[in-house]
Amino acid sequence: MKKLLTIAALAGATGLSFGQGYVAFNNSSSTRFSTNSLAGNAFVTATAKPIGSYYFALFAAPTTLTTISTATDPTLNGWTYVAIGTNTAQGGRLDGNNFDNTGGTFNAVQTPGFAGGTTADFAVVGWSSSIGNTWSAAQAWWANGTHAGSAATPGSFGIAPTVADNVIIAAAGGPYNGVFGTGAGQIAGWGLNYYTVPEPTGFALAGLGAAVMLIFRRRKQ
Repeated sequence: MKKLLTIAALAGATGLSFGQGYVAFNNSSSTRFSTNSLAGNAFVTATAKPIGSYYFALFAAPTTLTTISTATDPTLNGWTYVAIGTNTAQGGRLDGNNFDNTGGTFNAVQTPGFAGGTTADFAVVGWSSSIGNTWSAAQAWWANGTHAGSAATPGSFGIAPTVADNVIIAAAGGPYNGVFGTGAGQIAGWGLNYYTVPEPTGFALAGLGAAVMLIFRRRKQ
């Protein structure tokens, strides 16, 4: 009896493994990512840089969730981390595909919790390698107050303002649907804002301002 239960459990686990679907995680020449020289400046298509200069994280969620927060960890808002990618040798291009198809080419990523034939929404976050090469490093950098203008180290960071909506998940072997595109329900590219470390004079002025306010309050008391 125990042996039969073990076999059944293994068969179930195998079925779940094969039940995972796949999606393409790379952009095209019409959906390139952009950067700027300083937050608030105009965005231009990112120039060609060595592979590993930028990193990108892909997140998936049920189709009932169509927004992603720029101030908190997406995984706390119902999004599931899927994969990480990096820039290619072409300006503004990225590739995160890591599933070896039968043809030997890497052209899809596995989407945990979503089987082939189902649909999901996808969101993308990008950052420069000066921040780190993992999502946890990017998350810590952003959570450290960068979004409020107090970057610990200079770097570019951006969350795609749109979500790839109702993407059909493919079974192993494809063809694979992508999250980037110019059609409805696809991400058409986005910009990564460049954040700098505040100048020492800025810290000094901030400290002086705080001191003046403290003295002013004491005099009023």
